[in-house]
Amino acid sequence: MGARFDTLLMRPPVLGGPADPALTGRLLAWCHAGALPLALASVAPHAALDAAACVLDGSERLQRLGRLAGLLWRVQVKVNDLIPGRAPRDDDPWDCGWLRPEALARLPAFRPRRATLLLLAEDDAARADLAGLQADAAKPLRLLVVSAQPWPGLLRLR
Repeated sequence: MGARFDTLLMRPPVLGGPADPALTGRLLAWCHAGALPLALASVAPHAALDAAACVLDGSERLQRLGRLAGLLWRVQVKVNDLIPGRAPRDDDPWDCGWLRPEALARLPAFRPRRATLLLLAEDDAARADLAGLQADAAKPLRLLVVSAQPWPGLLRLR
């Protein structure tokens, strides 16, 4: 049986509200850029950040597809997850979620089941062991610190 979304570590982004095309484009470009399995960046708080994450994780697409087409797409995603050695594609959904503050200690042991975007509030990132993070080269892990000020040493998504 395939792995599931890690609800103990993260909570999914909230589906609703319109996505900001510019923010969504920057987020998608950063997530898909480069071959590094692990990348960290920061971004200013934005009302449409959850909506952008819902584009990346496929929630927005599922809502548009409707019940039957959405079910068929979800089955295809699960089948793709089970194919050994299949490289992720740009249109594959990612796991996206906000780090749960009570799960900070679990972060270094986290191994994503598929490409994952983890959103961290500034206070949670300050307490997290970001240096202990590892990622599987076949399953990219992106950590995005949401803070009003640029985070020292991290790329800033603008």
